[in-house]
Amino acid sequence: MPGLLAGIGTWIADRWLQTVVLSGMLWVATLVVAARLGQSHAFEAERLHTWLDEIATHRAGDSPAAILLTVAAALLTAGAAGLAAGGLGALLQRLWGADGAGPALAWLLRWRLRWWQKWYSERALRAVTADLAEADPAAATARRARAERALRLRTEREPHRPTRIGDALHAVAVRLRARYALNVDLAWPRLWAVLPDPLRADLSGARAAYDSAARLAGWGVLYAALAVLWWPAALIGAGVLVTAVARARGAAAVLASLVEAAVDLHLTDLADQLGVRPDSDELTELGRAVGRRLGPPTPS
Repeated sequence: MPGLLAGIGTWIADRWLQTVVLSGMLWVATLVVAARLGQSHAFEAERLHTWLDEIATHRAGDSPAAILLTVAAALLTAGAAGLAAGGLGALLQRLWGADGAGPALAWLLRWRLRWWQKWYSERALRAVTADLAEADPAAATARRARAERALRLRTEREPHRPTRIGDALHAVAVRLRARYALNVDLAWPRLWAVLPDPLRADLSGARAAYDSAARLAGWGVLYAALAVLWWPAALIGAGVLVTAVARARGAAAVLASLVEAAVDLHLTDLADQLGVRPDSDELTELGRAVGRRLGPPTPS
């Protein structure tokens, strides 16, 4: 047990060092630069050089106690910033997966729908115009086939959530409900228990990547907040946010695909473990049987 506790402590310390302190120290350095340069001297590196020379020649720079206090303050600030970035990342995850309830999210969903419909309407209009001008019947037929395929994609990929990440997660739940007539949220804790270790590891890795992207987005918000002191911080924050959102989209797509694969491959295993015997070989009957077994008891 002492060895296990020591190993856990080492792992936690490593994670804390990698995800909080190192990233936090970089943010603290940016904070110092922002405070020293300000808005009117945004790129005057000479001011930083002069300030560092003053610290080096000052008597406090030779004091071990002053150096120790400075390092401790920097580490505490870095740790606090890391916790703040994690909290902002968790909040952003809730926003990314939100269902559109609330005025702001509902407006964002309506805006995405209008943009989507306008984009596909203009694309269909261009295809029809090209068909009218096309002299080759075979080329016109091929173009119409592409237009019809685009319209089908429009229906399949039409926004149903305020964000693209929310759409990716929602689409999997809709497909699984249509395929199995099953509430995946209800079945997932039990299904996780029967999954093989390699699939669990893949799911855990995808979720960790998604969490990491959300935490990076939290850092982007913190960098953008430094723009009140130093306007180039807004550019840094925007770059970090764009990178984080791109990573989050990719991680969410992988996570959604793995969840769908886990249900497809191992829902039968869950039914066997629960002792469920569906009345037929239909997938929907399998899902309904598992749902009845996991759902609240029917009142007598």
